[in-house]
Amino acid sequence: MSRPSAVSRQSAVSPLHRSLLMILAAATALAILLGLLAHGDRHRGVDPLVLYCAASNAAVIERLREDYRQQSGRDLEIHYGPSQALLSTLQIRRAGDLFLPADDSYVRLAAADSLVAASHPVARMRAVVAVRRGNPKNIHSLDDLLRSDVTLVLANPDSAAIGRLTRQALERAGGWSGAARASRAFRATVNEVANDVLVGSADAGIVYDAVLHAYPDLQAVALPELSSARSDVSVAVLTTSRHELAARRFVDFLTAENGGRRRYAEFGFDVRSLQGPKP
Repeated sequence: MSRPSAVSRQSAVSPLHRSLLMILAAATALAILLGLLAHGDRHRGVDPLVLYCAASNAAVIERLREDYRQQSGRDLEIHYGPSQALLSTLQIRRAGDLFLPADDSYVRLAAADSLVAASHPVARMRAVVAVRRGNPKNIHSLDDLLRSDVTLVLANPDSAAIGRLTRQALERAGGWSGAARASRAFRATVNEVANDVLVGSADAGIVYDAVLHAYPDLQAVALPELSSARSDVSVAVLTTSRHELAARRFVDFLTAENGGRRRYAEFGFDVRSLQGPKP
């Protein structure tokens, strides 16, 4: 018995059946297209680069986050906090792509714990006294910070990089014990210190100069005792990264002269002198 020809098989398909097949094919193609688009969305939205970032860099990094998203189509999942707390989190979790503490000493500590695949310098910050614009309390010296009519706040030296640098600098100048006694409180981050001065909870606080870019109602007072208190900011690609190539590309973006470095300069960071030895 001979098989039906291709023509007879085709004619056996009813017009309704052919319509249903065409609809099914179109639906399948649409499903594939939507799946491809969804895959792209997942790559951008659900699978971002995980960045552990010091609170002192939050303002500029939020701006760079938008730049990076527009340029690469990829987002960042950013965890802000004090540098020591971020390092402790990395040491416990052993997960993440990038580490951007306020001072590169924390990168060296992470490297000693086999957490750093590569690191690159980004910018520099310096410690200054933050006061309200116009300096209503006439604070110009370390002795002024210790006056009974001045309310002082400091960052915690055991958690925040600015607090540790402040303690080191003032210990060398013989003024740490007095400043520690005079401090009304020890805040977890440099931003909390600036916020206290901004809202009037404190008359003065020691912060990074670059942080004040986000606080136009505050101004900086430089003290000779703090001249050695500076932080070199570096970004590290972590050995725990699941997206090392993408993480390295982000570092290239962050350290490019016309990219991240330009933004850092706009936000008050020093990007000119990163090679000199720290005191």
